[in-house]
Amino acid sequence: MVPSANINTLRFKASLLSLLLVVAMCLFFILLGNGSLQSLLAKNREHRYLNFQFQITGLLQASRQELTRLAEMVALSDRGQISSLEGLHKNLDHQWLALEQSWGLHGLKIYSAASDPVFSWGAPHNRLSADEVRQVLLQGKPLEVVHCEPVCVQSLAVPMRAREGDYILQVDRPLDEQLRRFREMTGTDIGVLSPLRSGAPRNADGRYLESWQREVLSLTSRERMLPLLHRVAEEVDTLSGLQRARAHTLEQRQFDVRTMSVDVDPAGAQFVFIEDVSAQVEHIDESIQLLLLFSVLGALIFCAAVAGTLWRPIVRLRRLAEALPLLTNGRFDDARRLIRPVHKSMERYDELDVLDNTGLTVCDQLEDMNDMVCRKTAQLEQIAMHDSLTGLSNRFSLMEQLEFHLELARHQPESVHERGYLFFIDLDDFKQVNDTLGHQGGDELLRVIARRLLSAMRCGDIVARLGGDEFCVFVRAIREPDAYRILAEKLLNTVAQPVKITDNLITVTMSVGVVAVEDRQETLASILQKADIAMYHAKRHGKNNYQLYVSNLPGASVPDATGQTPPLELAATKSHG
Repeated sequence: MVPSANINTLRFKASLLSLLLVVAMCLFFILLGNGSLQSLLAKNREHRYLNFQFQITGLLQASRQELTRLAEMVALSDRGQISSLEGLHKNLDHQWLALEQSWGLHGLKIYSAASDPVFSWGAPHNRLSADEVRQVLLQGKPLEVVHCEPVCVQSLAVPMRAREGDYILQVDRPLDEQLRRFREMTGTDIGVLSPLRSGAPRNADGRYLESWQREVLSLTSRERMLPLLHRVAEEVDTLSGLQRARAHTLEQRQFDVRTMSVDVDPAGAQFVFIEDVSAQVEHIDESIQLLLLFSVLGALIFCAAVAGTLWRPIVRLRRLAEALPLLTNGRFDDARRLIRPVHKSMERYDELDVLDNTGLTVCDQLEDMNDMVCRKTAQLEQIAMHDSLTGLSNRFSLMEQLEFHLELARHQPESVHERGYLFFIDLDDFKQVNDTLGHQGGDELLRVIARRLLSAMRCGDIVARLGGDEFCVFVRAIREPDAYRILAEKLLNTVAQPVKITDNLITVTMSVGVVAVEDRQETLASILQKADIAMYHAKRHGKNNYQLYVSNLPGASVPDATGQTPPLELAATKSHG
């Protein structure tokens, strides 16, 4: 039994105080280290997810180019010209089996102006609709669609211009090869989930995930990963729940499961990425255990060293104890004033001198880390919210500000009636600029266009680049109903001024779709869709003009907030040049 006199000694009090102080400091650094590692793991997770999206998008794009070349090659006759329908039919009757085996095709279809295929080889699924056939024939551009019923295929419809008449060649190929390439490139398993289904299909063979109401159509490492998906579906009720940073365990391994929509429909098919993160999780656990071990050892050694000291070292410890909490609040100068520097040579340092010197070093390092985190955060915000080429707001920033504007309008009194206008801008024939001046010249032209758009706007208006040669301008608080005309003409005239790029004088025009934002119940999706329809209407009617969206435009059947299609009104188009 320890005598009571020993408990009241300065040695015991100094040891007790030192122990408590060191334990607090160790816990602080353990929590700080654990938080940093978890934050780094979450950032790496998001970075890998973005990389996965980039990889699968690139593979689909490469596959599309292959299908385009294949379609052009198939359609050519022996003389190097586009074959007629009858000639192509005869050639494909002889070549279909070879094409199916060598290119892994799922189906081939030929359309004329009708929606039903004139000729078809392979699987009969995934036919084009009448609207899609007309779209491809009128625009003369390939149409790419990913179908996932009953299996996932990449479908490309290519228009062919023959002397006997125009027709469409549709090429279908399964996504299995792209999934295999993705697995080889990233080392991560990937699969395809079907669109939402009301119940398990026949012959599902254990591929149906009941809680997600989806079927696993394709999956690399199926025997190993399918049980994992069943377990994850039981643990997470919805696909949106997979966004939370957590690992799922299977056979003592840790896996990160994320999904990506195959198309814009969230209820449609989904890519699912399954990454083995066991090494990262184990590294964090081992780091925390090692940090805890060294913290305990350091606390014991330090307490033993200061047990024989007197009052002055204890005062120094108390000052250090007061300084450490300041570091968590960023009060580094106040912490430095409490931790006094040691004015003697390194050979004469004792444990307390080392602790004081370490406290100052930690203070400097934390201050440097805090500054670095602030700089990196500002850089990330700049990257996330602005276009890297022009410095304008990007698509994400525009959507966020539009959503804020709509939400603010819903909470304003009914007496306050201010409308905004969204100008959706697409440069005319920009591809010719890239073909003539190269991508560097095209990028310089985009920067000039961005500066001109900014110069034409008021302070507080939003100018954004959505990507490629598409821009968006959003103007708030306009009371005059025809003010958009003045602004649209100003934008057209400003952009149409000649630009000198690498000793070449370039004149570029644009087509503008205008949408009045005044309905308090309007959704962001409907606004953007209306702007897109109005822009394409302006482009189809001569370019270098603007078009205000009204409901009787071709393709303008956009439901309103109540789900009803508005009545037709008279469209107004202003042309220039």
